[in-house]
Amino acid sequence: MKNFSTPKDKKQVTREAIIGLGEGSIRKSYYPELQEKMASLEKSHSRNRTLMMAIPDMLLVSDARGHLAPFSAGSRQETNRSLAILREPGITDMLREKVMKCLETQEMQQEVFELKGEGTSITYEARMHATELEEVLIIVRDITEQRQLENRLRTLAEKDHLTGLYNRRKFEEKLLELEGKDLKGIALILFDIDGLKVINDTLGHLAGDQIIVSLAKLLQQLVKDTHYLARIGGNEFAVLVEQEPIESIETMLQTFRERLEAYNREIETGSLGVSYGYAYHQQGCLATKELHQQADHHLYQHKLLKESSSKSALVRTLMKALEAKDYITEGHADRMTFLAEAMGEQLGLSQSQKDSLRLLTKFHDLGKVGIPDSILKKPGKLNAEEWAVMKTHSRIGERIAAASPELKEISQLILKHHEKWDGSGYPLQLKGEVIPIECRILAIVDAFDAMNNDRPYRNAMPAEAALAEIKRSSGTQFDPQMVMVFETVLQRNHSDASLWQMCKDEAGR
Repeated sequence: MKNFSTPKDKKQVTREAIIGLGEGSIRKSYYPELQEKMASLEKSHSRNRTLMMAIPDMLLVSDARGHLAPFSAGSRQETNRSLAILREPGITDMLREKVMKCLETQEMQQEVFELKGEGTSITYEARMHATELEEVLIIVRDITEQRQLENRLRTLAEKDHLTGLYNRRKFEEKLLELEGKDLKGIALILFDIDGLKVINDTLGHLAGDQIIVSLAKLLQQLVKDTHYLARIGGNEFAVLVEQEPIESIETMLQTFRERLEAYNREIETGSLGVSYGYAYHQQGCLATKELHQQADHHLYQHKLLKESSSKSALVRTLMKALEAKDYITEGHADRMTFLAEAMGEQLGLSQSQKDSLRLLTKFHDLGKVGIPDSILKKPGKLNAEEWAVMKTHSRIGERIAAASPELKEISQLILKHHEKWDGSGYPLQLKGEVIPIECRILAIVDAFDAMNNDRPYRNAMPAEAALAEIKRSSGTQFDPQMVMVFETVLQRNHSDASLWQMCKDEAGR
């Protein structure tokens, strides 16, 4: 009897032939090797799973269409965090965009993002790598602590530890960013605490630190968010202002003076003395080094004008030398300063111009220390030869001032303070508004004070006669506009007598 059997399924026969099962297999001898490879594969899979369970990173995977999902091998905690990320539309959109770029370029992509919760904020870094299966593996790491450490290190590198303001290194970086750029309305204001070394040496560094912090707080209240405030030295602060008119800078300094006075009234002992100066860049290519030098010069001027400053020792020494050399200067500078300041206020001069004017009233005759007494104190009028010698005092004064760091800024004003409106002055025969405004103001108050006080060769003129003489010389010796301002300053007071009483009171202080 013929044996009939049901034929096996073709797929089953093929499978058995491949893996070595069944009596009819022609690959039976490969079965042990296949088992070994499967065991090795399982072992590798187990290692990978254990590794991914152990690492703190989250793993996501995306297909070529941008479908994002947690990688199944992660721990439950990492899977939950992955799901939290995938629930944020803004984050998933960003990740999809990076995935597409990764697939397109076959280059690793990187992105940092924040996931915010109730009172918490976590910073993540995502790295994307394309696989050979048209997939992208996304490794997401929590870098919150790393960023916090970086921020602390950056703060230590960029901020002053005592005040919390930017330090000198950071401020110089800011100036470097602006160097050579076409900008307008840039101001650099420098502030300097007077006598800080003396305070540190006598009261201790703790007291000095308190003063530094006090000034820092005053400046923080003064500046806007758009200003750049830094502590650039032991007792020095700087403010960089961008795109503001010069009037705003003057207003800012006026506010600072008022708040500093209010602060000094409130504290029980001592006072906070601060000198300041600024430079202003109107427009064009910015040279930050020159800007800083100008601000520093104006700071030095302001410091020189303050009696509390140790730098004013040079001022007092030179003034004593002048008074010893030429007795007609006694009180002369103080009276001139009073009148010149009144004119400066009336004209709305900047603080740096007013500081230069005050120094000029004190030191315009500095060169007279090089003029013989026989000429300075001659009772009668000078002859031509003596007058030629007398006229050299402006150049002598300019050379002395130029050699002194404290007076270098006004050396050119000293040189030009005898120029006349019509060009007939000396030594440069300058004319009109080419003559610095400080010199045009000085010419009037100097002449007025000279006529109104005794000289070796004549008695003092009445104030009314001196003013009339100045008005007659308007347009020739003096700037007509300055003459009008001077007359307004006089008329603002009730009488010439009351004005001169104020001048004498001012000189006696």
